[in-house]
Amino acid sequence: MEEHFAGQLETAKKGYAGIINPQAYVDDRYHGHWTVKEEKRIDGVPALLQRTFNGGKNNCTLTSITAIFRYYHDHGYASIPDDVFTIQQDARDIAVRHFFKDEKGTPPTRISTIVTKLWDHYGYTGHSSSRYLWKWSTFERELLANRPFILNMANGFYKNHSVTGIGYIIYKKPGYADVVLLEVLDNRSEDVRYIDFNEFNFWGSITRVYPPAK
Repeated sequence: MEEHFAGQLETAKKGYAGIINPQAYVDDRYHGHWTVKEEKRIDGVPALLQRTFNGGKNNCTLTSITAIFRYYHDHGYASIPDDVFTIQQDARDIAVRHFFKDEKGTPPTRISTIVTKLWDHYGYTGHSSSRYLWKWSTFERELLANRPFILNMANGFYKNHSVTGIGYIIYKKPGYADVVLLEVLDNRSEDVRYIDFNEFNFWGSITRVYPPAK
């Protein structure tokens, strides 16, 4: 018997993530032919690999922060450096003062503080906030506003790992509840991956990143 669904990495073991072909996955897991009802993707968020940066084993959160700030550099916040290694180092310097360690990574409860202080470091009044309980509208609101976010997970395929939320696909089928897939950059691959929100039963946090008004 297959230990993963079609369109899913073998290592995902029929869990909530590791989805590489969303249509094949949805048709297999939820039986039958589903069609796209709605989709959204934030363009321009760079797909960075955490292993290319200093302390790559546990710097997933810093890599997501780097990707988001590089995105905002391209959207009119010119005081943010264009070099991702500079952004990563700036984020790391702040994170070390907030209990980041190479052997353990970034404490989830400190992510929003690190982001807010990085905005300040670049001379902006942007801010950040984290939530530990949520519903789909929490994610949807950020994506529709073109604000990529950091999603940290405590268990499952992405145990103790952070990814960058950049979009979603909603599938429909007559007589059935919609299936919602969250699009993420997971800091391990340059390809977009997907998380099944319908199967999303884990502990974690979503950190929203709010740029200052122009």
